[in-house]
Amino acid sequence: MSLAKRTTAVIMFCTVVVSSARADMVIDADMTGNWFVAGQPGHGLQLEIIDLSRAVVAWYTFDTEGQPLWLFGEGRIEGDTIVADLYRFEGTRFPPDFESDEIAGTKWGRIQIRRTGCDAAAFSYTPEEGAYLPAEFPLQRLTRIDGSRCGPEAPGQTVAWDLRHGNQGFEPLFVDYPEGGEDFYELAAGHRAMPAPWDDRGGIEISGNNHSDDLMMLLFRPLRGLTPGASYVIELEMQFASDVPSGCVGIGGSPGDSVFMRLGAAGQRPDTEIVDGMHRAILDLGQQASPGDDALGVGTLANGLDESLCADPDRPWRLKRVSTAGQALEVTADAEGRIWVYGLSDSGFEGTTIWYLTEFVVRLDELE
Repeated sequence: MSLAKRTTAVIMFCTVVVSSARADMVIDADMTGNWFVAGQPGHGLQLEIIDLSRAVVAWYTFDTEGQPLWLFGEGRIEGDTIVADLYRFEGTRFPPDFESDEIAGTKWGRIQIRRTGCDAAAFSYTPEEGAYLPAEFPLQRLTRIDGSRCGPEAPGQTVAWDLRHGNQGFEPLFVDYPEGGEDFYELAAGHRAMPAPWDDRGGIEISGNNHSDDLMMLLFRPLRGLTPGASYVIELEMQFASDVPSGCVGIGGSPGDSVFMRLGAAGQRPDTEIVDGMHRAILDLGQQASPGDDALGVGTLANGLDESLCADPDRPWRLKRVSTAGQALEVTADAEGRIWVYGLSDSGFEGTTIWYLTEFVVRLDELE
Protein backbone atom coordinates (compact mmCIF):
# COMPACT_ATOMS: atom_id res chain seq x y z
CA MET A 1 0.00 0.00 0.00
CA SER A 2 1.31 3.48 -0.87
CA LEU A 3 2.21 6.04 1.78
CA ALA A 4 -0.66 8.25 0.62
CA LYS A 5 -3.21 5.44 1.07
CA ARG A 6 -1.75 4.40 4.43
CA THR A 7 -1.89 7.93 5.81
CA THR A 8 -5.34 8.45 4.33
CA ALA A 9 -6.44 5.42 6.34
CA VAL A 10 -5.01 7.07 9.46
CA ILE A 11 -7.13 10.17 8.75
CA MET A 12 -10.28 8.06 8.51
CA PHE A 13 -9.57 5.74 11.46
CA CYS A 14 -6.95 5.62 14.22
CA THR A 15 -6.12 2.33 15.97
CA VAL A 16 -4.77 2.23 19.51
CA VAL A 17 -2.17 -0.41 20.34
CA VAL A 18 -2.33 -1.83 23.86
CA SER A 19 0.86 -2.86 25.61
CA SER A 20 2.89 -2.50 28.74
CA ALA A 21 5.62 0.08 29.25
CA ARG A 22 9.41 -0.27 29.38
CA ALA A 23 11.90 1.26 31.76
CA ASP A 24 14.52 2.49 29.26
CA MET A 25 14.24 5.13 26.57
CA VAL A 26 13.89 2.81 23.59
CA ILE A 27 10.75 3.58 21.59
CA ASP A 28 8.04 1.01 22.32
CA ALA A 29 4.25 0.83 22.37
CA ASP A 30 4.03 2.93 25.54
CA MET A 31 4.86 5.96 23.38
CA THR A 32 1.44 5.60 21.74
CA GLY A 33 -0.72 8.55 22.77
CA ASN A 34 -1.10 12.30 22.44
CA TRP A 35 1.80 14.69 23.08
CA PHE A 36 1.94 18.48 23.27
CA VAL A 37 4.48 21.30 23.34
CA ALA A 38 4.79 22.75 26.84
CA GLY A 39 3.44 26.29 27.00
CA GLN A 40 1.66 25.96 23.64
CA PRO A 41 -1.73 24.30 24.25
CA GLY A 42 -3.84 23.97 21.13
CA HIS A 43 -1.52 21.95 18.90
CA GLY A 44 0.18 18.62 19.35
CA LEU A 45 1.13 15.21 18.01
CA GLN A 46 -0.56 11.83 18.01
CA LEU A 47 1.79 8.83 17.93
CA GLU A 48 0.92 5.22 17.19
CA ILE A 49 3.66 2.60 17.48
CA ILE A 50 2.91 -0.14 14.93
CA ASP A 51 5.84 -2.37 15.87
CA LEU A 52 9.43 -1.91 17.01
CA SER A 53 10.43 -0.50 13.62
CA ARG A 54 7.46 1.64 12.46
CA ALA A 55 5.29 4.44 13.83
CA VAL A 56 2.45 6.58 12.51
CA VAL A 57 2.66 10.29 13.33
CA ALA A 58 -0.06 12.95 13.07
CA TRP A 59 0.67 16.60 13.87
CA TYR A 60 -2.33 18.85 14.39
CA THR A 61 -1.25 22.48 14.13
CA PHE A 62 -1.88 25.72 12.17
CA ASP A 63 -0.30 27.20 9.03
CA THR A 64 1.18 30.69 8.59
CA GLU A 65 -2.28 32.07 7.77
CA GLY A 66 -3.85 30.70 10.96
CA GLN A 67 -5.74 27.88 9.23
CA PRO A 68 -5.74 24.29 10.54
CA LEU A 69 -2.77 22.28 9.25
CA TRP A 70 -2.87 18.51 9.68
CA LEU A 71 0.29 16.60 8.79
CA PHE A 72 0.58 12.80 8.57
CA GLY A 73 3.34 10.30 7.95
CA GLU A 74 4.67 6.83 8.63
CA GLY A 75 8.13 6.88 10.18
CA ARG A 76 10.88 4.49 11.15
CA ILE A 77 12.04 3.80 14.69
CA GLU A 78 15.77 4.02 15.39
CA GLY A 79 16.32 3.10 19.04
CA ASP A 80 15.09 6.08 21.05
CA THR A 81 14.09 8.16 17.99
CA ILE A 82 11.23 8.29 15.47
CA VAL A 83 12.10 9.78 12.07
CA ALA A 84 9.18 10.54 9.74
CA ASP A 85 8.44 12.49 6.57
CA LEU A 86 5.13 14.31 7.03
CA TYR A 87 2.66 15.08 4.26
CA ARG A 88 -0.20 17.53 3.85
CA PHE A 89 -3.27 16.17 2.06
CA GLU A 90 -6.05 17.90 0.15
CA GLY A 91 -8.29 17.42 -2.88
CA THR A 92 -11.58 15.82 -1.90
CA ARG A 93 -14.79 16.85 -0.15
CA PHE A 94 -16.78 16.03 2.95
CA PRO A 95 -18.67 12.68 2.95
CA PRO A 96 -20.77 11.47 1.21
CA ASP A 97 -18.92 13.29 -1.59
CA PHE A 98 -15.58 11.88 -0.38
CA GLU A 99 -13.43 10.42 -3.19
CA SER A 100 -10.15 8.77 -2.15
CA ASP A 101 -8.72 8.98 -5.67
CA GLU A 102 -8.91 12.77 -5.56
CA ILE A 103 -6.57 13.06 -2.55
CA ALA A 104 -3.16 14.56 -3.31
CA GLY A 105 -0.29 14.57 -0.83
CA THR A 106 2.51 17.17 -0.64
CA LYS A 107 5.60 16.58 1.45
CA TRP A 108 5.80 19.18 4.21
CA GLY A 109 9.09 18.17 5.79
CA ARG A 110 10.86 15.73 8.11
CA ILE A 111 10.50 15.43 11.89
CA GLN A 112 12.43 13.67 14.64
CA ILE A 113 11.02 12.66 18.02
CA ARG A 114 13.63 11.50 20.53
CA ARG A 115 12.40 9.94 23.75
CA THR A 116 13.96 11.54 26.84
CA GLY A 117 11.73 10.12 29.56
CA CYS A 118 8.54 8.19 30.31
CA ASP A 119 6.47 11.28 29.60
CA ALA A 120 8.98 13.51 27.80
CA ALA A 121 10.55 13.78 24.35
CA ALA A 122 12.53 16.20 22.18
CA PHE A 123 10.73 17.22 18.97
CA SER A 124 12.57 18.76 16.01
CA TYR A 125 11.62 19.37 12.39
CA THR A 126 13.12 20.45 9.08
CA PRO A 127 10.48 21.76 6.62
CA GLU A 128 10.81 21.68 2.88
CA GLU A 129 11.76 25.05 1.41
CA GLY A 130 9.03 27.61 2.08
CA ALA A 131 7.59 29.80 4.83
CA TYR A 132 8.48 27.48 7.72
CA LEU A 133 11.79 27.47 9.62
CA PRO A 134 13.51 24.51 11.36
CA ALA A 135 12.97 24.39 15.13
CA GLU A 136 13.14 22.13 18.19
CA PHE A 137 10.73 21.91 21.15
CA PRO A 138 10.30 19.72 24.22
CA LEU A 139 7.25 17.44 24.17
CA GLN A 140 5.18 16.32 27.15
CA ARG A 141 2.72 13.45 27.27
CA LEU A 142 -0.97 14.34 27.37
CA THR A 143 -2.56 10.86 27.21
CA ARG A 144 -1.46 7.24 27.39
CA ILE A 145 -3.06 3.88 26.70
CA ASP A 146 -5.31 2.66 29.48
CA GLY A 147 -3.26 0.43 31.76
CA SER A 148 0.18 1.22 30.31
CA ARG A 149 2.96 2.62 32.48
CA CYS A 150 6.69 3.08 32.56
CA GLY A 151 9.44 4.02 34.96
CA PRO A 152 12.97 2.99 35.92
CA GLU A 153 11.62 1.53 39.15
CA ALA A 154 9.00 -0.61 37.38
CA PRO A 155 8.54 -4.02 39.04
CA GLY A 156 9.26 -6.85 36.67
CA GLN A 157 6.66 -9.60 37.24
CA THR A 158 3.04 -8.82 36.34
CA VAL A 159 -0.12 -10.74 37.26
CA ALA A 160 -3.50 -9.47 36.04
CA TRP A 161 -7.11 -10.55 36.53
CA ASP A 162 -9.99 -9.61 34.22
CA LEU A 163 -13.31 -9.82 36.07
CA ARG A 164 -15.63 -9.72 33.04
CA HIS A 165 -16.59 -13.40 33.23
CA GLY A 166 -16.08 -14.41 36.87
CA ASN A 167 -14.82 -13.39 40.29
CA GLN A 168 -11.30 -14.84 39.68
CA GLY A 169 -10.99 -15.87 43.33
CA PHE A 170 -11.78 -12.44 44.84
CA GLU A 171 -13.78 -12.43 48.07
CA PRO A 172 -15.59 -9.60 49.89
CA LEU A 173 -14.85 -8.31 53.38
CA PHE A 174 -16.75 -5.62 55.27
CA VAL A 175 -15.17 -3.62 58.10
CA ASP A 176 -16.31 -1.04 60.69
CA TYR A 177 -19.91 -2.11 61.25
CA PRO A 178 -21.67 -3.57 64.34
CA GLU A 179 -21.65 -7.26 65.15
CA GLY A 180 -24.78 -8.79 63.63
CA GLY A 181 -25.45 -5.70 61.51
CA GLU A 182 -25.12 -7.33 58.08
CA ASP A 183 -28.82 -6.96 57.18
CA PHE A 184 -29.20 -3.44 58.58
CA TYR A 185 -26.14 -2.30 56.63
CA GLU A 186 -27.44 -4.09 53.49
CA LEU A 187 -24.04 -5.67 52.85
CA ALA A 188 -23.84 -7.53 49.54
CA ALA A 189 -21.27 -8.65 46.99
CA GLY A 190 -21.15 -10.94 43.98
CA HIS A 191 -20.35 -11.22 40.31
CA ARG A 192 -23.04 -9.41 38.33
CA ALA A 193 -23.83 -8.08 34.88
CA MET A 194 -22.77 -4.42 34.92
CA PRO A 195 -25.09 -1.46 34.24
CA ALA A 196 -25.26 0.16 30.79
CA PRO A 197 -23.21 1.08 28.85
CA TRP A 198 -21.07 -1.78 30.19
CA ASP A 199 -23.87 -4.36 30.26
CA ASP A 200 -22.08 -6.60 27.76
CA ARG A 201 -19.61 -7.55 30.50
CA GLY A 202 -19.60 -8.48 34.16
CA GLY A 203 -17.82 -7.29 37.28
CA ILE A 204 -17.81 -7.86 41.02
CA GLU A 205 -20.43 -5.62 42.60
CA ILE A 206 -19.95 -4.65 46.24
CA SER A 207 -22.39 -2.49 48.18
CA GLY A 208 -23.33 -1.35 51.65
CA ASN A 209 -25.43 1.27 53.44
CA ASN A 210 -23.08 3.23 55.69
CA HIS A 211 -24.89 3.88 58.98
CA SER A 212 -21.65 4.15 60.97
CA ASP A 213 -20.18 6.95 58.79
CA ASP A 214 -17.14 4.71 58.44
CA LEU A 215 -18.01 1.59 56.40
CA MET A 216 -15.08 -0.10 54.64
CA MET A 217 -15.66 -2.61 51.82
CA LEU A 218 -12.85 -4.83 50.43
CA LEU A 219 -12.42 -7.25 47.56
CA PHE A 220 -9.35 -9.44 48.09
CA ARG A 221 -7.63 -12.61 46.88
CA PRO A 222 -4.35 -14.48 47.45
CA LEU A 223 -1.38 -14.44 45.09
CA ARG A 224 0.42 -17.80 45.32
CA GLY A 225 3.68 -19.27 44.06
CA LEU A 226 6.05 -16.74 45.64
CA THR A 227 9.23 -17.50 47.58
CA PRO A 228 8.26 -18.35 51.19
CA GLY A 229 9.43 -15.62 53.57
CA ALA A 230 10.76 -13.41 50.76
CA SER A 231 10.08 -9.67 50.62
CA TYR A 232 8.70 -7.99 47.50
CA VAL A 233 8.35 -4.45 46.27
CA ILE A 234 4.86 -4.30 44.86
CA GLU A 235 2.71 -2.02 42.73
CA LEU A 236 -1.06 -2.40 42.47
CA GLU A 237 -3.57 -1.17 39.91
CA MET A 238 -7.35 -1.43 39.83
CA GLN A 239 -10.10 -0.51 37.40
CA PHE A 240 -13.58 -0.02 38.83
CA ALA A 241 -16.93 1.39 37.75
CA SER A 242 -18.69 4.24 39.55
CA ASP A 243 -21.83 6.25 38.80
CA VAL A 244 -21.09 9.04 41.30
CA PRO A 245 -20.02 12.38 39.74
CA SER A 246 -17.52 14.69 41.39
CA GLY A 247 -18.76 17.46 43.66
CA CYS A 248 -21.97 15.79 44.86
CA VAL A 249 -23.35 16.66 48.32
CA GLY A 250 -24.60 13.99 50.72
CA ILE A 251 -25.35 13.21 54.36
CA GLY A 252 -22.15 13.30 56.41
CA GLY A 253 -20.06 13.80 53.28
CA SER A 254 -20.01 13.51 49.52
CA PRO A 255 -21.16 10.16 48.05
CA GLY A 256 -18.13 10.32 45.73
CA ASP A 257 -15.46 12.66 47.09
CA SER A 258 -15.87 11.35 50.68
CA VAL A 259 -15.60 7.68 49.69
CA PHE A 260 -11.87 6.98 49.63
CA MET A 261 -10.32 4.23 47.52
CA ARG A 262 -7.19 2.36 48.62
CA LEU A 263 -5.08 -0.52 47.31
CA GLY A 264 -3.00 -2.79 49.48
CA ALA A 265 -1.22 -6.08 50.09
CA ALA A 266 -0.21 -8.12 53.14
CA GLY A 267 1.42 -11.39 54.07
CA GLN A 268 -1.71 -12.55 55.89
CA ARG A 269 -5.33 -12.97 54.91
CA PRO A 270 -7.49 -9.87 55.53
CA ASP A 271 -10.05 -10.46 58.26
CA THR A 272 -11.89 -8.75 61.10
CA GLU A 273 -12.10 -9.15 64.85
CA ILE A 274 -14.80 -7.92 67.22
CA VAL A 275 -13.68 -4.90 69.26
CA ASP A 276 -16.27 -3.21 71.48
CA GLY A 277 -19.06 -4.78 69.46
CA MET A 278 -17.68 -3.65 66.07
CA HIS A 279 -16.02 -5.54 63.21
CA ARG A 280 -12.51 -4.07 63.02
CA ALA A 281 -9.71 -4.94 60.57
CA ILE A 282 -6.78 -7.00 61.81
CA LEU A 283 -4.57 -5.20 59.25
CA ASP A 284 -3.66 -1.51 59.18
CA LEU A 285 -5.86 -0.49 56.26
CA GLY A 286 -5.91 3.23 57.03
CA GLN A 287 -8.77 5.53 57.95
CA GLN A 288 -10.84 7.63 55.54
CA ALA A 289 -8.37 9.84 53.60
CA SER A 290 -5.35 8.53 55.56
CA PRO A 291 -3.43 5.48 54.27
CA GLY A 292 -2.30 2.61 56.46
CA ASP A 293 0.80 0.42 56.59
CA ASP A 294 -1.07 -2.22 54.57
CA ALA A 295 -3.09 0.00 52.18
CA LEU A 296 -2.22 3.10 50.16
CA GLY A 297 -4.55 5.90 49.09
CA VAL A 298 -5.30 6.10 45.35
CA GLY A 299 -8.18 8.60 45.11
CA THR A 300 -11.93 8.59 45.61
CA LEU A 301 -15.05 6.96 44.20
CA ALA A 302 -15.96 10.18 42.32
CA ASN A 303 -15.82 9.45 38.60
CA GLY A 304 -14.99 12.94 37.29
CA LEU A 305 -18.33 13.67 35.64
CA ASP A 306 -19.94 17.07 36.23
CA GLU A 307 -21.87 17.72 39.45
CA SER A 308 -24.92 18.72 37.39
CA LEU A 309 -25.52 14.94 37.05
CA CYS A 310 -25.59 14.29 40.81
CA ALA A 311 -29.38 14.23 41.06
CA ASP A 312 -29.92 12.39 37.76
CA PRO A 313 -31.28 8.88 38.50
CA ASP A 314 -29.97 7.76 35.10
CA ARG A 315 -26.51 9.26 35.47
CA PRO A 316 -23.91 7.26 33.52
CA TRP A 317 -21.50 4.72 34.95
CA ARG A 318 -17.84 5.40 34.20
CA LEU A 319 -14.74 3.23 34.41
CA LYS A 320 -11.91 4.64 36.51
CA ARG A 321 -8.35 3.32 36.87
CA VAL A 322 -6.24 3.94 39.98
CA SER A 323 -2.71 2.85 40.87
CA THR A 324 -0.12 2.93 43.65
CA ALA A 325 2.61 3.90 41.15
CA GLY A 326 5.12 6.21 42.82
CA GLN A 327 4.26 5.00 46.34
CA ALA A 328 6.50 2.55 48.17
CA LEU A 329 4.91 -0.72 49.27
CA GLU A 330 6.87 -3.77 50.47
CA VAL A 331 5.26 -7.09 51.43
CA THR A 332 6.70 -10.32 52.85
CA ALA A 333 5.23 -13.63 51.67
CA ASP A 334 4.05 -16.11 54.28
CA ALA A 335 5.54 -19.57 54.90
CA GLU A 336 3.53 -20.98 51.99
CA GLY A 337 4.66 -18.31 49.51
CA ARG A 338 1.43 -16.28 49.56
CA ILE A 339 0.47 -12.65 49.79
CA TRP A 340 -3.04 -11.18 49.71
CA VAL A 341 -3.91 -8.22 47.51
CA TYR A 342 -7.02 -6.06 47.72
CA GLY A 343 -8.88 -2.96 46.67
CA LEU A 344 -11.23 -1.17 49.06
CA SER A 345 -13.53 1.77 49.60
CA ASP A 346 -13.73 3.61 52.93
CA SER A 347 -16.89 5.69 53.19
CA GLY A 348 -17.49 8.96 55.02
CA PHE A 349 -20.88 9.25 53.30
CA GLU A 350 -23.90 8.14 55.34
CA GLY A 351 -25.74 6.32 52.59
CA THR A 352 -25.45 3.47 50.11
CA THR A 353 -22.22 2.99 48.18
CA ILE A 354 -21.96 0.67 45.17
CA TRP A 355 -18.99 0.00 42.89
CA TYR A 356 -17.86 -2.72 40.51
CA LEU A 357 -14.37 -4.23 40.32
CA THR A 358 -13.50 -4.90 36.64
CA GLU A 359 -9.69 -5.40 36.54
CA PHE A 360 -6.89 -5.90 39.05
CA VAL A 361 -3.14 -5.85 38.30
CA VAL A 362 -0.15 -6.72 40.50
CA ARG A 363 3.46 -5.89 39.59
CA LEU A 364 6.19 -7.09 41.88
CA ASP A 365 9.90 -7.73 42.22
CA GLU A 366 11.57 -9.92 44.82
CA LEU A 367 14.05 -8.06 47.01
CA GLU A 368 17.47 -9.57 47.61
